[in-house]
Amino acid sequence: MAEKTIRLMQFVFTRVPSLLSPFILLLVFCFAFNCCAADLAQTRATFYRGEYNACIELAQAEVDKGIWNDAWSRQLIECLLVTGQYAEACEAYEKVADRFSTSIPLRVLAARAYRFAGQHEKGDRLLKEIVELVQNAPWRFSDRENMLAIGRYLLSIGEDARAVLSSFYDYSLKSDPKFVDAHVAIAELALEKADYQEAVKSLDVAVDLRPDDPEIHYLLARAWAPSEPDRAAEQLDAALKLNPRHLSSLLMVAERMIDSESYDEAREVLEKIFQVNPTQPSAWSLLAAIEHLRGNYRQEGECRSKALATWAQNPEVDYLVGKVLSQHYRFEESVKYQRRALRLSPTFTAAKFQLAQDLLRVGLDDEGWTIVDQVADADKYNVVAFNLKTLQERLSQFATLQEDGFIVRMDARESRIYGGRVLQLLKEAKQVLATKYEHELREPVTVEIFPQQSDFAIRTFGLPGGAGFLGVCFGSLITANSPASQGESPSNWESVLWHEFCHVITLQKTNNRMPRWLSEGISVYEEIERDASWGQSLSPMYKDMLLGEDFVPLSQLSSAFLNPKSPLHLQFAYFESSLAVRYLVTTQGLPLLRKLLVDLGAGIPLEEAFERRYGDTEKLDKDFREYIEKLAKDFLPETDFDRDGLSPQAGESAVDQWLSERPQSYYAQRLKVEFLIKQKKWPEALKAARKLKLLYPQDAEAGGALDMLARIARETQDKQLEIESLEQMVSLSSDNVPALLRLTVLCREAKSWEALAKYSSHLLAVQPLIPSGHEAQIDAARHLNQPDLAVPSLAALKEMEPLDPAGLHFQSAEMLFAAGKVQEARIEAILALEFTPRYRAAQQLLKQIYARLHATENEGHASTTLQTAQATSTEPLTAETIMAQPIIVASPDSGTPPKP
Repeated sequence: MAEKTIRLMQFVFTRVPSLLSPFILLLVFCFAFNCCAADLAQTRATFYRGEYNACIELAQAEVDKGIWNDAWSRQLIECLLVTGQYAEACEAYEKVADRFSTSIPLRVLAARAYRFAGQHEKGDRLLKEIVELVQNAPWRFSDRENMLAIGRYLLSIGEDARAVLSSFYDYSLKSDPKFVDAHVAIAELALEKADYQEAVKSLDVAVDLRPDDPEIHYLLARAWAPSEPDRAAEQLDAALKLNPRHLSSLLMVAERMIDSESYDEAREVLEKIFQVNPTQPSAWSLLAAIEHLRGNYRQEGECRSKALATWAQNPEVDYLVGKVLSQHYRFEESVKYQRRALRLSPTFTAAKFQLAQDLLRVGLDDEGWTIVDQVADADKYNVVAFNLKTLQERLSQFATLQEDGFIVRMDARESRIYGGRVLQLLKEAKQVLATKYEHELREPVTVEIFPQQSDFAIRTFGLPGGAGFLGVCFGSLITANSPASQGESPSNWESVLWHEFCHVITLQKTNNRMPRWLSEGISVYEEIERDASWGQSLSPMYKDMLLGEDFVPLSQLSSAFLNPKSPLHLQFAYFESSLAVRYLVTTQGLPLLRKLLVDLGAGIPLEEAFERRYGDTEKLDKDFREYIEKLAKDFLPETDFDRDGLSPQAGESAVDQWLSERPQSYYAQRLKVEFLIKQKKWPEALKAARKLKLLYPQDAEAGGALDMLARIARETQDKQLEIESLEQMVSLSSDNVPALLRLTVLCREAKSWEALAKYSSHLLAVQPLIPSGHEAQIDAARHLNQPDLAVPSLAALKEMEPLDPAGLHFQSAEMLFAAGKVQEARIEAILALEFTPRYRAAQQLLKQIYARLHATENEGHASTTLQTAQATSTEPLTAETIMAQPIIVASPDSGTPPKP
């Protein structure tokens, strides 16, 4: 920070308020009132409506009159800038520069005009002179507009945001609480720092004061977008209703369309922008991003050149292209663009921070975290930087597990409970999926599992939120929520990791060049291939959606993931995408799908690759629709799922009447069963529930046919029926913890040890952080004589504050000894004796362990202090005596015994 700037800030922060006498304040008020004269308000209204030519004519006429009010010149230049008339904007400034030499807002607009007119040196000089001007005559610049403009300038050169906020923006508001531009400036700063709540707070005031300004509605759309997309869409619609030619709003619409891979529609929106401003740099940047995503790299270069044609040093061009690529998981390409932007402007914070996040996603953690530290240290108001800095400290406390090309980072305690199982699953997924898709994995693959959802969200998105996401894959990095972050009903973490690792395969194989629907569709498809209870299955609700207006053509499936109507519609997007993949594999075969992935990875544009492998897109959409219609219509065609006219509160007589007219009615039959259960008419309830199951055999949801059958069976002590019903439920649902817990109880009672092993393992795939599944696994292992099965669960139970730690160590010693892991068994037996020195069973086991050790070593050369102690002492063995006199086994190769 320059010395002059420091002096300027110190002077303005401490002395300017004392210089403002009541007389000056009155002049400021009169100035503000004059700027809001009726004719200026009318001109401003034409600007808000997008009538830019009319606005220019009105403002130019007043400027030509020589009116002593810079508001007209500012309005003229602002309108010329919006329409891309940069040279004219410079000329307009030069005509009034001497007259309005004390207008910092006018100077800032002029600097922008010079930059985009190819005279960035002159524009830079105008800005640098601000410091000297204010130092020489601070009282000249103490009105609200100048204070606001000085604050914006200081922010642009990297001054402390909170200092600017308190000493300039807040000061402007104190002079006039209804100063809309100050509320807007505060909101813009908050948006830049990802402080969305503060932005909304300021914009709500601003929109009440100036409801006809589309820019305020646009800013509200940005503020709401991360948390409430519906409200964001409403505000964006409001902005475009006020001004259909509002460039910022149109850019936001285009960017959202690019996110949904609706590239042609995005191009149409960008054309609307070019009709207003043919040289608009951000629009050309977005067009360059579209061409890059489509693989049209020559056209991309042409668009980038046009984006930089007016201001060759503009860092926002490469930053914006890279940001769009990053949103499409093209992180390595984004890194190149951000580095290019920073070469143009090394202090451009937006590009620097985007670079940091992209580096963290491609595995270049050291450089990424270094930049995060730099941004966080330099900018205390940057919410995302603060969040990542805090997360970095938490990650440093995680345990790291490494094996077979995987790096797994997770909570240290959780790593000891189920970390081994995580690695085992990942290794299986690698073997299965890498082979199936003929891909040589680029290693290492990093997996980070977070016990707090907020940490997962910050690592994944930079901000809290993202509650609907269980895991995210960036290519070689997977972030996931642990069961601890999901409350009492966690999802099956094994299915989540399998899904995300499938993304690793497909994203790497295509170099991240694949549509979202295909990526998600393959992952869900492979979940179901691995385990039929994973993924999603066809249901009555999905049947209606497939046959109704919610169906999305195959070629447009990626758009279904952008701003879905509800969480249900987002889940439906995943489901329909998996059906699309199943359709392609079923009708054309997996080898053709693999070839498509190779094409995409080679950079062949998406449309060309699909046409090359699957033919005409319109025909593909038509055939897929026919496939879906047949699939949906064949799903329980005899069952009546219509409930229009049937109230959930209908009485028993009304339900009976409904069933007499529509005996295949699923929902009426379900109500019938509920009535009978409440009345405890168990034989009738059982008969009705069996009929309900015939209507919908796959009904595994709570309160469905299988659930009610299990309940009736439990009430009537029909253990066999209860087990059968629960087994069918868990075969259809991957994360039904209550059903799995009940099955472990019933399997124990029935002494069905293989079933107990199966369902306890299933339970641990959902919830490994409670004792029940581990205890059942140990019990099954004992009876099946499979000690290796028990060892991980015994280790897990030690992390769960056990009442009898000595007993757990003893059981571990038993199982390890039975599995032939004698040295590990020895350690566990000694640990048991440390907790309970006179633990007789542990002592006896330890004797057996030493006997095995001696027998294993060179027989006749073994000699132990333990034998001597046993022969000379009548006292029971204790951990203290054993540790004091450790086993010493002579080495056959050396006279020096190994260390105990």
